[in-house]
Amino acid sequence: MLRLRTLGGLSVDDGERSLGGAASQRKTLALLALLAAAGPRGVSRDKTIAFLWPESYADKATHRLTQLLYALRRDLGADELFLGSPDLRLNPSVIATDLAMFTGALEAGELARAADTYGGPFLDGFYLSGAAGFEHWAEEERLRLAQRYAAAVESLAGQASGRGDNVAAADWWRRLSHAEPLNSRMAVSYMEALSAAGDRAGALRFVKSYEALLRAEYDTDPDPVVLAAAERLRMAAPTAPAASAMPAPALAVLPFVDMTPERDNEYFSDGMTEELTNALAQIPGLRVASRLSALAFKGKDADARHIAEQLGVSALVCGSVRKSGKRIRLTAQLINVADGCHLWSESYDRTLDDVFALQEELSRAIVAALPLSGTAPPPILVRQGTPVVDAYTLYLRGRYSAHKRTTEGLSLAIEYFEQALEADPGYALAQAGLAECWTLLGFAEFTHPPRKDAMQRAKAAALAAIALDPRLPEAHLWLGVVHFLFDWNWGAAEAEFRRALLLHPGHAFTELWYAVFLGAMGRHDESLRRVRYAETLEPTALPFRLTVGRCYYFARLHEPAIECFTSILRVEPAHVLTTVWLAQALCAVARYPEALTAIERVPADRRPPQLAGHTAFALAGLGRRDEARALCRSLRRQFDEAGMPGLRERLAPTYMQLGEHNEALEAIGAGLTARSTYMPFVLTVPAYDRLRGHPRFQQILAQLSLPV
Repeated sequence: MLRLRTLGGLSVDDGERSLGGAASQRKTLALLALLAAAGPRGVSRDKTIAFLWPESYADKATHRLTQLLYALRRDLGADELFLGSPDLRLNPSVIATDLAMFTGALEAGELARAADTYGGPFLDGFYLSGAAGFEHWAEEERLRLAQRYAAAVESLAGQASGRGDNVAAADWWRRLSHAEPLNSRMAVSYMEALSAAGDRAGALRFVKSYEALLRAEYDTDPDPVVLAAAERLRMAAPTAPAASAMPAPALAVLPFVDMTPERDNEYFSDGMTEELTNALAQIPGLRVASRLSALAFKGKDADARHIAEQLGVSALVCGSVRKSGKRIRLTAQLINVADGCHLWSESYDRTLDDVFALQEELSRAIVAALPLSGTAPPPILVRQGTPVVDAYTLYLRGRYSAHKRTTEGLSLAIEYFEQALEADPGYALAQAGLAECWTLLGFAEFTHPPRKDAMQRAKAAALAAIALDPRLPEAHLWLGVVHFLFDWNWGAAEAEFRRALLLHPGHAFTELWYAVFLGAMGRHDESLRRVRYAETLEPTALPFRLTVGRCYYFARLHEPAIECFTSILRVEPAHVLTTVWLAQALCAVARYPEALTAIERVPADRRPPQLAGHTAFALAGLGRRDEARALCRSLRRQFDEAGMPGLRERLAPTYMQLGEHNEALEAIGAGLTARSTYMPFVLTVPAYDRLRGHPRFQQILAQLSLPV
């Protein structure tokens, strides 16, 4: 069965992957969108031609339509794809469309199913050049469908409030506020619903993000109605929770404590935490804070209410693991933060051979203790990636090492993943782990110089993982990253990111990488929407806050970017990568003395090449041209001696500042030849703005197939 996605984008897949050939061409996709919107009515051939080939002669356009229909049937392997003559209709027994599911659910009065089917604006991000009639039609359809979605969700919110389910009402208003972020009425309704659900702190956090959005994208202040509502919330007396209050369906799994006397099984306790988090995240109606956000509180003596407020949850799972040989003793508790009461607690004694059954039993016990209603949980919560227990424990050791995000940790993780694959060659998750580690080792941030073969190894591992398990979202994510940063295949990269999100909706790291990709493509509005959403999924995680600032920088929103980086350094003053980006953003607005001051706070032996490049840029900006040139010569020698001439691209902004355009273009060309992972960003680096009209720069963009 083929599937056509029109809500939130436009693509065709077969349930396993996005399809290429004719199904990936813009005219073809536009035709399918027209037919999907028409439904059983169909579209006349004359109207189709008028939309898709408005400037062509009738005979020529008719021939093109015939060719297009033939190519679609051929490449999709579906002779019966279309029904009707002369009007064209899609055959619903051959191709299903999200639009048909959405409208069908609305007509059946199944508003919740309709809301879940709506994946975003109609044909979001799709544009057909030279077809003004089609674009006008698409815009009207986009507005009409968005209005139907908003009406359905608002009705659901009203129904939830009417039955006293304030938590569900807040969730429906949240969806509306995300769909229409600049709608002040929906913003106020979401705030009030959060407050009614007992989450006044969350309502006030939302106001801050709402204000930041308006100022960043539209340089305007929030509607006074929103500010007045926020002030009312601040001034209102807090409502004391009832002694027997049950938690709203939002929880966090805090890192389990390793109770082994030698404390040498932390990899196992962390692995159990991650597996439980992943299992609970599959429960409909339950929001689970991510592993990375919860990890911020590992080993900290923080108050439960403080943790819950920071993570935006109302219940906490905590516990301990003691592993001795093949024996496991696990103790866990579910705590209602409102009154500090234990809603559930249990201890388990098992063998390592029963680890997956233990994880399943533990997950279901927690679900049973929560006040959930609605859709039943999936029949299986814990994904058993391998039947070989030794392979699984090696995989956990690999995850534990990879999470350290250091050169040593990533290299050790690769060893563990390879050992896991020796124990079980069919272990797809271990292959995906290899893809992740090799991708990161291809970045100068993790190892200098970066491994030359890292990206090829990453791609091979990702493809091997997909061959073993085509529905593994982690493998599609890292294959997308390789297509983006190394293959420079933008269409394939976006398809993989979207595939990963289809398999694992709301996966924070995929949202993050997709946002970075969109920024590199110059699609800044989409990028900022994605990265802000990713930040809501990981509110305490430093990499996510850092990437928000990076996306601001690429969108030329330098002051919000600087504030973002500065706020991170207030909490993590030793985070070198944040200093790298802060210096870059300060240089972009000619605040050169501040950039040098920020760089000088990093000890000389910890400064990566990026900081030295920004130092040269700032010196050139201050008129200290000889010092800037000397530093560039020194860095160029270092790059060449390390066998990484592609890193010369880092010097191009300084050459631009010095007015030495030929040297800047030569440096960018070196990055192009060496396939530097920074080349995909040349379209959006602000320092290159003065080069954009240069023919050689235009040639570089053309070689990369980036928008000119």
